[in-house]
Amino acid sequence: MQEIWRYALLGLNIVGYIFALFLIPRVILERRHPSATLAWMLGIVLLPLFGIPLYYLIGVRRIRRHIRAKIAAVGSFSSPLSNRLRPDELPSAAGEACARVLAAAETPPPVAGNRVRILARVDEAYDAVLATIATARDHIHAQFFILDVDPVGRRFVHALASRAREGVRVRLLLDAVGSWRALRTIVRPLIDAGGEVGVFLPVLPLHRRGSAHMRNHRKLLIADGRNAFTGGMNIGKRYMGPKIADGQWRDIAVMIEGPALSDLQAVFLDDWAFATEVTELPGELFPPPTPLPGGGGLPCTLQIAASGPDRRGQPIYQGVFTAFTAARRRLWIETPYFVPDEVIVTALQNAAFRGVDVRLIVPARSDLRIVSLAGRSYFDELMAAGIRVYLYRPTNLHSKVLVIDDDVGVVGSPNVDIRSFFLNFELGVFLYDPPQIDALADIFREDLSLSEEIDAGTFARRPGPLQFLEDTCRVLSPIL
Repeated sequence: MQEIWRYALLGLNIVGYIFALFLIPRVILERRHPSATLAWMLGIVLLPLFGIPLYYLIGVRRIRRHIRAKIAAVGSFSSPLSNRLRPDELPSAAGEACARVLAAAETPPPVAGNRVRILARVDEAYDAVLATIATARDHIHAQFFILDVDPVGRRFVHALASRAREGVRVRLLLDAVGSWRALRTIVRPLIDAGGEVGVFLPVLPLHRRGSAHMRNHRKLLIADGRNAFTGGMNIGKRYMGPKIADGQWRDIAVMIEGPALSDLQAVFLDDWAFATEVTELPGELFPPPTPLPGGGGLPCTLQIAASGPDRRGQPIYQGVFTAFTAARRRLWIETPYFVPDEVIVTALQNAAFRGVDVRLIVPARSDLRIVSLAGRSYFDELMAAGIRVYLYRPTNLHSKVLVIDDDVGVVGSPNVDIRSFFLNFELGVFLYDPPQIDALADIFREDLSLSEEIDAGTFARRPGPLQFLEDTCRVLSPIL
């Protein structure tokens, strides 16, 4: 019997190597990033029985073509705004550079006259979400990567269902992987109340190769095309709640009112049309801009940037890189998952060499250990360039914040990692007014005060096996 198994395994390996010979040229011709190409080639050649099925499961290029073909078939929405700003009308050279690069990547130009309120407390975010739902009279559009099956998730669905029973058109779009449990359980009351639930990129059927790898990481809630909640927060008690409690994550979101809502609405409608193939929707989807009423929040010029397989190029990556290269005084980064490519690493190092105050805050304890280890492998070279790296201690850090001088601030769903820049569907808000950027800087300083700076000398003396593990995870970073 053992001999039979031995021959069977040998036969499978031979078949695997034959498949690898035919697959390697295809991987090369897909023109991925060189490091990603090398990682796939090594996996396919060295471990064909594992690498080949994995490649077909998360084959990015095939699903990209499928996505673009489907978008071409169903069409896309565009914002009807006419009061755009030209990049050269922005108050800073860095902002102008970012806006030009984003516009070249087919991102709508900046728009002025918005009100932005930053939400850095879990209770503020929770109240804002429920208040946004309660104000809706015509429609509610919501999309999230994760809807947790917990009291906060159930309260969210109950609030949506309540509005649906009152005649409000409710459309909820959830990622098939991030919200798989919720899709099987807690969304039923919303459907029973007349709401609609869409599923983004189901993994099954298996012929949709690659769909398991690229997820819709966008977070967005829109009421009547006039109020919006977006940022890094998903729906669940670890992200938000009626009061601050132990174990909740540190996260950030923003409330936006004003003409930029049209751009956010277009992002949702594109995603909804892609997921459901429904393009004709009733209701006033793009209401004309109205003067902002009095209240909290700072007036702001901003630019809505969406990136992912549905877009040509990588708008958020290109915008972030441009901001990094334009920094002259400070470049502050707060991200839960830090797995940069060589270009971003070089941009950060060059900024530090120019005398820019470059600081990075990452979580001391991450929910994704392999990603954390890959990120730690970059710390030596960053600190050698003069970049200061901090570990946030109180809880798990999930905030995504970039502060570049007084010129550019970025909040939203993307992390500073390869997955956010090149694989996932992401949504970012680029802010161009100093008061709003200073508000983000204040949040960064608060988190900095609760973080521990890594000592370069001590870090360099960490155990060899740990360094080897970090470097191994780094090799895998292009496909994490």
